[in-house]
Amino acid sequence: MGDHKFGFETLNSARLTSIPRESHIQVLDAGKLHFPLKVRKWKSGDTFYPLGMTKKKKISDFLIDKKVNRFDKEMTYVLLSDKDIVCILGHRIDDRFKITDETVSVLYIEQIYG
Repeated sequence: MGDHKFGFETLNSARLTSIPRESHIQVLDAGKLHFPLKVRKWKSGDTFYPLGMTKKKKISDFLIDKKVNRFDKEMTYVLLSDKDIVCILGHRIDDRFKITDETVSVLYIEQIYG
């Protein structure tokens, strides 16, 4: 994935004492995912439900709103479960895959620098 590296780990939800707020760490409800997961660059027309929102948003609009520069936009990847975008790696998860009180297993994703 270019110069971007990500670490993936599955955890029991009991090991997650709080939901990280850092943008380089993302946690998903692993029970809502269909494996194998796929990673690809985002494409024009891709949509997702940003965490906290109930409506779809185009990834291009999300990146513009976040003021992501052109180079970084070209190096932005999404994580897919079946055909659903579950997160924009290093940016935001899809609300449909957030952790809830019923979550048993967590997919922990961390962007690795350096």
